[in-house]
Amino acid sequence: MTHPRLSVSAMCTYPWSFAEDLALWEELGIRRAGLILAKLEAHGLRDALAALAKRGIAGTTIITHNFDLSAPDTWDATRAIIKRAVDVAADVGGTPYFTPGAGDGRPADALAAALARAVEPCVAYADARGVRLAIEPTLRRERSFVHTLGDGAEVAWQAGVSAVADLGNCWMEPGLDEVVRRVGPRIAVAQFADARTGAGGEASPGRAVPGDGDLDIGRFIRAVLATGYTGAFELELVGPRIEAEGHASATRRGVARANTLLDTVLPREGALP
Repeated sequence: MTHPRLSVSAMCTYPWSFAEDLALWEELGIRRAGLILAKLEAHGLRDALAALAKRGIAGTTIITHNFDLSAPDTWDATRAIIKRAVDVAADVGGTPYFTPGAGDGRPADALAAALARAVEPCVAYADARGVRLAIEPTLRRERSFVHTLGDGAEVAWQAGVSAVADLGNCWMEPGLDEVVRRVGPRIAVAQFADARTGAGGEASPGRAVPGDGDLDIGRFIRAVLATGYTGAFELELVGPRIEAEGHASATRRGVARANTLLDTVLPREGALP
């Protein structure tokens, strides 16, 4: 049985179908999972939700579409997709999230204001359904005009949503412990993986299975817990190293090592609030 605070993101097996994800989760005893709306809908949403319920798997996140901030005429279509993700969250649990959207030459303040306008109807819809929305600041410029957890949390606050704290995107931020402490109330979900940062003489792009890199994942988890966070810690393995090993192998190793790590940092008998 996996640690009760461990979740596994469907991004770990991004090319797979939902049915393939589900089979691996069942094999590994996963009880919390990060979902991808597009996979659920490709499988058949009703059948996918029923399959999760049958296996007792709760959602921790639902990845959905982001807004094209330079094209307001597309916002209604994106809002409809996000609202479908909210409906999924109301059924199986979890936080629907999306990246803030790419920059288009405008100042960050103007982009933040545009995001707030774009997402406002979705925030109202989510509030009515008891669901928490979030954005994920990312290093990918084609996806996000903010690239740090601190800045992302400020943009989230302006938009009336929460933020995803993803170690894979924020490990290089100076004073990360203090950043996490400051943004703690805005953290909807904490995600983690390892990375080769070059500290040992070798750097490589993308993320790594916990223990294969040189990040202090335990320190990040402790910093998040110190904010009063009571949610899941979601394993998200993506990038060239994961693809080279194979998604199944990397995920199996990742879950085993994540279990060991969480058992050390957060013993199971006191894991649930």
